[in-house]
Amino acid sequence: MAGLSTLSLASLEQWLDRLAISEILTGTNEANLLSNPLDICRSSLAHAVSNLVTGDIQDAFKSIQWPNNIFNGDLSVTIPRLWPGCKPDELSAELVDKFPKDHGLFDPPIPEGVHLRFFLKLDAVPRFLLPYILDRKSTYGSFLPKEHVRQKLVVEFSSPNITSEFQGKHLRSTVIGAFIGQLYESMGWNVTRINYLGDWGKPIALLYVGWVKYGSEEAYEADSVGHLLQVYHRIEEDFKPEQAASKQARDEVAKEGEDKGEAQVEIESKGIFAERNEAFRKLEDGDEILVAFWERLRKVNIDNYTEFYERLGIHFDEYTGESQICQDTMIEVEQMLKEKNISEESGGAWIVHMQKLGIKSGTAIIRDRTGASTYLLRDLAAVLERSRKYSFDKMIYVVASDNSVHFGQLIKILKVLDLKNLASKLQHVKFSETSRMAAALGKGYKPQGILDACEEAMELLSGSDANKLALIGELDKVKEGLATSALLIQELSTRLVTAHAFDTSAMASFKLGSGPDLQYWLARLHLLLKNVDSIAEPSDEDYEILAEEDQANLLRILAQYPEVVKATYSSLEPAGIVTYLTSVTEQLAECLAEDDGAEEVDREDEDVTPGLAALYEATAIVLENGIRMLGLVPVATSSSPERADTLVVG
Repeated sequence: MAGLSTLSLASLEQWLDRLAISEILTGTNEANLLSNPLDICRSSLAHAVSNLVTGDIQDAFKSIQWPNNIFNGDLSVTIPRLWPGCKPDELSAELVDKFPKDHGLFDPPIPEGVHLRFFLKLDAVPRFLLPYILDRKSTYGSFLPKEHVRQKLVVEFSSPNITSEFQGKHLRSTVIGAFIGQLYESMGWNVTRINYLGDWGKPIALLYVGWVKYGSEEAYEADSVGHLLQVYHRIEEDFKPEQAASKQARDEVAKEGEDKGEAQVEIESKGIFAERNEAFRKLEDGDEILVAFWERLRKVNIDNYTEFYERLGIHFDEYTGESQICQDTMIEVEQMLKEKNISEESGGAWIVHMQKLGIKSGTAIIRDRTGASTYLLRDLAAVLERSRKYSFDKMIYVVASDNSVHFGQLIKILKVLDLKNLASKLQHVKFSETSRMAAALGKGYKPQGILDACEEAMELLSGSDANKLALIGELDKVKEGLATSALLIQELSTRLVTAHAFDTSAMASFKLGSGPDLQYWLARLHLLLKNVDSIAEPSDEDYEILAEEDQANLLRILAQYPEVVKATYSSLEPAGIVTYLTSVTEQLAECLAEDDGAEEVDREDEDVTPGLAALYEATAIVLENGIRMLGLVPVATSSSPERADTLVVG
């Protein structure tokens, strides 16, 4: 018998009627019934509870929370939100007593303080959830906008400086930014990914000074990026004494309460300071030699970064940078600042006193005393250009916390320029700039060295880790994919405020929740399903097995995936999805154990019943959707062709 689809509201309603779950399609307009199975549960529960208290169904719906852990219930009702002003103990007792024992989805609630905890009926879970997940396949966990109008996001991430190493904070920005792009796409946004390179400014001019002094065409041809890094580090060391002298002169005058920059002028009018400033002036004026050097430097670095990004599986829609900002737009910004008396001249520089604008972030420099444009001026102009080009609804900067003052100044200046609407669309997603990566890799490393170190660590696996590796595939064939998975999960499992730990021995293991471990469990599921050509309708006996505690608990966790995605969309903390996927594999391990307390057993050669096949397929869908959301690519795939059918609902 042909099964019912759950992909439209009409067919969903028919299917739920068969399960004795009715009245979920009216009154709860906040529910996303076609994307989130727990919203079906919420709607059903809201109807039941509102009928008991003769209250508004919308209020009932809003009182229902997701506990985040199945052992605290699948859903909970907050009594004061359900009925403001009530006596929670009395209403709680009344609801426990009156809740219908024959409800299609929920057992009677368990009271706990001001909450009522509701648990799904185990025998209802598989019949309810399996068709829902299997129907959606790769779209399970995605939310399409109800009005079918996609909003536009611009996300700027990675943004390395082309004169120096690809730092730990650039790696974190790359991985987190790529994840945010994936996340917003799953929520129905159109996403434009921008790599805004640090490809302009005085560091470029300093490197040119170093090139004139230390550059070698022969060394450049042998290792372009490596030689440029060597040159930059040498000129940087030469420059440090002059920088220290300039700072000391400034500090001495500042002690007397005033610093117009005169104290530094003499020092900065000679030596490397003068050479650098003159080189940058020529670059901004379009000097052929300087521009040719800059173009060469930019191209070789973009080629180098692109190779690294491809190994990570990350792409950008646009490579741009500070150099690409139009001079006319910068002049436009400067004119706006002057017309509103926001900027003023000080010691030859153009500045903004941020205290006068209401924030305690010091002085913002628009142009320095040599007349050079600053990072802030270029960023202000970039906002205007991107707004005009993309008409975005939101723009996210994924940049380390050491730029917090900069973005605070940027947004505040836009507001006082009467661009409040534009300023409200900007968000700085910040993370700890502290990283151990440079110490681990040493000076002069290239970004490819990051993944090379991870791959080398994979080659050292032994013992049980080596056995798990063998299940996934031959080392030479899967090493790169596993190393990338290891790196991405280490980055994404670290909370944004936490320092960046770069530990290849820890990441390249099969410990619980690691990248290789997630790949291992997905590979096991593919092996379990390798002889299953299609997912047949489970029998009543199959459903009884799936209603047993371990299997039903796994399904209850799978039901949470859209809820986890939605919560992560609000927090932008990828660690939540990593933690969730780890809980999936933990419960899957319980299901694959021979009996309580036993070691996991391999069942790849056993026949798989239709019920277990459906369970394993649903679990594989969630694991694969989750790891793809995090930027991972499944390393091991099923040897059987992709199944295009769905579970038949008889």
